[in-house]
Amino acid sequence: MGTISYEEFTGSCLEFLKLSQELRDGWEAKGDALQEGNFYLMKLERIEDVLRDCPPPREKCDSDKDGNTKDNIGTIDIMEDCEELCLEDPSAIDNTCSKTIITYEYHITYSISYSVPVLYFNAYNHSGKLLTLQEMWRRVSPQHSEQILHQKWESLTQQEHPVLGRPFYQLHPCNTAKLMAEFSKGRKDLATVKGLTYMISWLSTFGQVVGLKLPILYFQCQ
Repeated sequence: MGTISYEEFTGSCLEFLKLSQELRDGWEAKGDALQEGNFYLMKLERIEDVLRDCPPPREKCDSDKDGNTKDNIGTIDIMEDCEELCLEDPSAIDNTCSKTIITYEYHITYSISYSVPVLYFNAYNHSGKLLTLQEMWRRVSPQHSEQILHQKWESLTQQEHPVLGRPFYQLHPCNTAKLMAEFSKGRKDLATVKGLTYMISWLSTFGQVVGLKLPILYFQCQ
C-alpha cells in the first residue's frame, strides 16, 4: 500500500520539518494539525526560469536565385522560434533572451480522498504576476514533460486549495499511491515506506516535476 493516514502524514511532515530546520531549507508549518486536512507545509523559493524571454515574432524570408529576399507566407511561431534558438546556440541570444527569476510557493497538503500527500504550488514572475496554466505546462522539467503533457489535464491543473480555498496549481494525486507502493517494493529493509523516508521519497519524485529539488543532505540524514 502506498497510502498513509492523516496522522501518518502529519507525523511525516513534522519529522521532515525538523530536518528542514536543521538544514535551513526554509519549510514552514501552516494550519492546524489536529483538524483533519487542515495542516500543510509551505516553502517559498526563487528559481532561475527554465525558459527565456522570447524575441518578438519575425516574418520568414526566402532568397530567390538572384539573392533578393521575398516575403514568405506566415510567421514563425514565437515559442518554437525562441526554444530552437536557445537550444541551437545559447551564446547567440544573450541580447534577446534574458534569464529571469520565478518565485514559487510550494505547499504540501493531504488528500483525504486519495490518502496521500499532494503538492500544490503557485508561481510568480518578477513583477508579481501569477503564471498561467499554459506557462506552467511549458515549465515542466524536460525529463517529465512528455509524460505530463501527454495527459496534462489529468496531471497538472489549477484547483482550489483544500485549506486556503484559493486557486493553486496541483500535481494530481491519482497515481501517487501506486508509485509509492512500487517504491516500497524496492526497499528490502521495509515492508512499507513510512515516516520521513516516505515524505522524502515522495517529494523528491513529484517536486522535481515543477522545479523543486531536494538537497542531497535530506537523503544522507535519513
